[in-house]
Amino acid sequence: MIEVKTDTIVKHYKNQKIKIERKVLEISKSEILHFLNKEEFNSNCRNACPNHNRKWTCPPNCPNFEDYSESYSKIQLFLFVTSTKQFDFLPEEECSLEAYNFTKEELQSYLRINEPVDGKMIAANSCEICTTCSIIKGKSCYFPVKMRYNLVAFGFNVGKILTDLFKHELKWAAKNIIPEYVSSVGAILKK
Repeated sequence: MIEVKTDTIVKHYKNQKIKIERKVLEISKSEILHFLNKEEFNSNCRNACPNHNRKWTCPPNCPNFEDYSESYSKIQLFLFVTSTKQFDFLPEEECSLEAYNFTKEELQSYLRINEPVDGKMIAANSCEICTTCSIIKGKSCYFPVKMRYNLVAFGFNVGKILTDLFKHELKWAAKNIIPEYVSSVGAILKK
């Protein structure tokens, strides 16, 4: 059985204390591969994401995960979960997106700070280092050392990773529906 370590961290957003539930687990790299289906999930990107082929970190520009992770044997997964009720000081129509962006950015910062010298971070979202990616101008990445890919871009079924490994249900916002919580997931490849 996979051990999931859980704790709570407190951050600040617009002078409010926000609690984030942090869940961490580590598995062998081979155990994550059955969640990989590049054809299916990259077609979702192609059909629905405005970043498709507009960022070096997004399909079809993302490398093959098995090649990218070849020198690593383990993957440590991080799940950050935040209750949207903590954002009730915002207008209702901004609550879900603000909660998600806050959670995603906190996870992204956490991953960058904790990326080991001999490891590699897998981002919580598509690259946001540049306002406009150099790929749009037909140029190579301006910051290839800082650039990181994300689980979805590699073709992972993140929803299934969350339910199977973390026993966590992904909730989605919809028009006039604020989910109970928002979630963001990232990883670190380890030797």
